[in-house]
Amino acid sequence: MKNKIFLMAIVGMLACTSSCKKALELYTADQITSNIMWTTENLVDQGVIGVYYSLQRPVNSSGIVGESLQIGYYGYEAYGMNPNNSTFSFQWKWLFDGIHRANDAIVNIPNAPINDEKKRRLLAECKVLRAFFYMRLNELYGRDGLGVPIYAVPIAPSEANKGQSPEAEVWAFIIQDLTDAINEAALPNNQIQGQGRMSKGAAYALRGRSYLLSKKYDLAVADFAKVGEMGYSLFPNYKQLFKLANERCQEMILSVQYIEDPSGYGSRLQKFCAANQQGSKDSRGCWTDLQVTPALVNLYEVVVDANTVKPFDWADFIPEWNAVSASGTPNRKVFFLRDRKVNGADIHASISNSINTELNKIPTAKDLYLAEGNEARLKRAYQNRDPRLAYNVITPYADFQGVNSNSTAEGMYTFRYPVPAAYYFDQSSAEPNLNKNLPSTYFTTGNAGNRNEFKYIHRKFVGEGLEFARRQDNPIDEPIIRYADVVLMWAEALVEMGNLSGAMAQVKRVRDRAGIITMPSSFSSQTTARNYVRDERRREFVGEGVNFFDEMRWKTLKETKFSEKFAQPVWGGTGGTESTGGTTYEWIGDFWYTWPVPKAEIELNKNLKPTPGWVY
Repeated sequence: MKNKIFLMAIVGMLACTSSCKKALELYTADQITSNIMWTTENLVDQGVIGVYYSLQRPVNSSGIVGESLQIGYYGYEAYGMNPNNSTFSFQWKWLFDGIHRANDAIVNIPNAPINDEKKRRLLAECKVLRAFFYMRLNELYGRDGLGVPIYAVPIAPSEANKGQSPEAEVWAFIIQDLTDAINEAALPNNQIQGQGRMSKGAAYALRGRSYLLSKKYDLAVADFAKVGEMGYSLFPNYKQLFKLANERCQEMILSVQYIEDPSGYGSRLQKFCAANQQGSKDSRGCWTDLQVTPALVNLYEVVVDANTVKPFDWADFIPEWNAVSASGTPNRKVFFLRDRKVNGADIHASISNSINTELNKIPTAKDLYLAEGNEARLKRAYQNRDPRLAYNVITPYADFQGVNSNSTAEGMYTFRYPVPAAYYFDQSSAEPNLNKNLPSTYFTTGNAGNRNEFKYIHRKFVGEGLEFARRQDNPIDEPIIRYADVVLMWAEALVEMGNLSGAMAQVKRVRDRAGIITMPSSFSSQTTARNYVRDERRREFVGEGVNFFDEMRWKTLKETKFSEKFAQPVWGGTGGTESTGGTTYEWIGDFWYTWPVPKAEIELNKNLKPTPGWVY
């Protein structure tokens, strides 16, 4: 078939795929058509980079953050809301754009003027990429036997006339692409300290996931074992894993690589997920549009002693917790209010006034407030927990390092509530500057982007102080697949096979790295083990876009993102509606687990069938 697809905007947005991270020469769609794209080695290289470019920024931020733009994989975790039609349409187009770019490369590279080994390597890379895009497409728009249209060659828009294939056929197509790549000798085993390209390790990981989702558990286990043979392993330090120095380590199987560049080649996570005072050298004031749900924080276990962990329960730390909720969950706010006094003296009048204002909103619980010691009582609930909690989340009254009012110096803050006004540590109205009698460990109050909110704030991937040059375009890569994901999928498959001791051994690898014990009682039955492995995945992958796809395939999204609202105060609550980015959401039915083929696509292609359960 004659190629008619223009390869859209082959730009240097994957500049980080070169070892020196230099931006590539810019080409636009009207400059390079598919007819000439593959005619020189330089153009072939840029054409393949164009396929990789489709991995970037998969989420349309409409209604999620305060700007209309595309954001990274962390944005999937905000899909606890009802996505509007633009969300369904954007994701469909984003994935098919990647597929069509890959198809263009796969069809044309065999005739390109490059050496045979490179030709075979690039073909294998593009097949892994195509498999990834089809996997995501099938997970979102296919399920329970329903698949998506399969296109294996480039087509013109007018030729996009296929209907949905059965789900099993899509998985078979994905698995064949990945098998072809695995069998290609020119594809390297891994990309450790590499350029962010595909490898055999990535192909095994994706094929293992395909087998897992197809319930071919023995084949999944075999593939997950092969990933380690390709050279991948757990990085020894969970906290340092997400730092710039380690973003190409042995755990990162596939990631979107970013550079710190003002032209839009960097990650936007810091701006949308960090606390207000966690800016960078170019700007203070992060927005905190995306937070962590209280239900997820409550999953991090309590360390009792060297041999025992137990589930977290608020009543173990605050005996009145459940009694207060009987008179209304908002009354639990009383336990989260800051101290009015330090060493027996009021901090200052504005704080006292703010606290009294909040107490007057909860008259039936105000007697439970402690003027001095309320913070200490609460902080005990976050101590002696799974260490990953402190690495992933800024919890109430935890300290974090931020910047000053003009982003020229760094200093410490404490996350408190209420916040009379948002100050930086160098401003005269910050608490330690107003009251010189405060101890040296009493830091200026930090807050969410909206100082009236008290919600759990992301810490993972976020820079400390002046660590980054830019708030919006910082250089931290976004992992798509890391080895911990493989290990825990391996455990999941073993549970389904009834091998509970084997599943425990895999989970133990991940928990040993984090420094927390794994108890045999968590694997006492298949049901217990299944739920425990799922919770372990939830704890491990905060803010990585992994949890959303897990909840979708397990059909647990209702319980984890709707029953426990995404944008909740730290004291929780399920009454009424909650919102994030101006969008409110409620569960609309189990048909949500299979996204609808966009109406516009059905109108253009009469062979596409409306997705069952959705009203068009």
